[in-house]
Amino acid sequence: MLGEDYKKYKEYQKKLRRLNYVLYILSFDSETDCPENGREYSLSVQQSFQEEILEIISSKDYKDLVKSLYENRNELDELKRLEIEEEYKEFLKIKNIPNDELIKHYEVLNKAGLLWKKGKDTNDFQDFMPKLKEIIDFNFKYIDYQEKPYDHPLDILLDENEDGFNVKKYDEFFDLIKKEIVPLAKKVIELPKKYNPKLDNLTFDIYKQKKITDIVCNMMGYTKAKGCVRETMHPFTNGFSSSDVRITTSYDEKLLFSNLFSVMHEAGHALYELGSDPKLDSTNLFGGTSMGIHESQSRFMENYLGRDYNFIKKIYPILKNEFKEELEDITVDDIYYYVNSVSNQLIRTEADELTYSIHILIRYEIEKMLFSRQISVKDIGPTFANLFEKYLGNRPKTLAEGAFQDVHWSSGFGYFPTYALGNAYAAQFYYKMKEELDLDKLLLEGNFKPINKWLDEKIHKYGKSRKNLWLVKNACGEDFNPNYYIKYLKEKYSKIYNL
Repeated sequence: MLGEDYKKYKEYQKKLRRLNYVLYILSFDSETDCPENGREYSLSVQQSFQEEILEIISSKDYKDLVKSLYENRNELDELKRLEIEEEYKEFLKIKNIPNDELIKHYEVLNKAGLLWKKGKDTNDFQDFMPKLKEIIDFNFKYIDYQEKPYDHPLDILLDENEDGFNVKKYDEFFDLIKKEIVPLAKKVIELPKKYNPKLDNLTFDIYKQKKITDIVCNMMGYTKAKGCVRETMHPFTNGFSSSDVRITTSYDEKLLFSNLFSVMHEAGHALYELGSDPKLDSTNLFGGTSMGIHESQSRFMENYLGRDYNFIKKIYPILKNEFKEELEDITVDDIYYYVNSVSNQLIRTEADELTYSIHILIRYEIEKMLFSRQISVKDIGPTFANLFEKYLGNRPKTLAEGAFQDVHWSSGFGYFPTYALGNAYAAQFYYKMKEELDLDKLLLEGNFKPINKWLDEKIHKYGKSRKNLWLVKNACGEDFNPNYYIKYLKEKYSKIYNL
């Protein structure tokens, strides 16, 4: 009987997987190659598939099947048991929510993304704000639907993005950032830059930038056999299986290094999912186990490796070959100091390593205030500006360069803190990897194979079959410790700025 139930469950999953693949393709296309005037229709088609999926997973037959399998899960082998436990966890999230409310929420999310983009282009978010309020209102109802105890309403959303984390734990983490990193950042921001100022005004041909993208992706092991690179306003990664994960970047003639590190960042996400054990592909255990672990992999590639002096030495002649005139009198040291310079610039995605988690701290504090009803949607802009000025001494003049520079709140809340947490996970992985591999030599050679193998064996291959903190201990031999992150930042920037 149990075997028949599982077989029936897998038949459902086969159909759901096909529907989700269509959504995967459509959503990637709508953010990249889809013409501007075609996006609204694309989103309406995506919504029809979302509704079809919802109809299946909310049907009595499917729900009864999942509940029965969950109640008898200990009779299944480990992989099947983990698969059913993951499915049941997702089932519990929506079991109390009426379908019409979920469908309405999907509509709001789809429209919110379009309205955010329009607002970002025009710096007018008047149409976006009501949709943002609807998203927040739904999240309050969603929290109640979960029927879980909490000390702070945001706890429910935080835990869903990062298993085991709540306001109390994040407060401890961000208090460490406020105590140790904010004063250091304020000090370093005031110090003179150490690179050739010519780098601030150079332009770089976009066709040649795309050649650099291909070279770096191939060096990292992210190839066209399993992925692709497209262009979009806000870079992202979408993955479907261990043989199909796609990334995007954004090109600007004035921002060669922004694109380079954006590509390394997104390729880090992609390599995580491509490293998942192929036997997980047809299950809900494929992909990253948490937002924080996912972010740790992207930030590890972008910053801990990409901005390392040895890697800069490796790519220096490659850059010089493509941009002979532009970089004629630019040295390796110039580029290293340039890509590791510290400023209180406003845009999170362009932020340096030292100030990056402070950008996240600001968003986290706003989310806490929103979900304790201390502020409302209309207060987000000025609150963001006040906090940015408090922590980084700069004040955004517009919403497009301030509170609404990011698309993420148009899809939900509780996600931003995982960006900072991912930095901290990555630091712990970095120090452990340095004990076991000659990382300096590998980066000088541009040899990512041993690096990827280490990450695959310690983290990637498990997909969602293991939890975030289990992976940290498995890779590092000890529990999560954010002090490695503080150590890394202090060591790096003290050396750069002779502190």
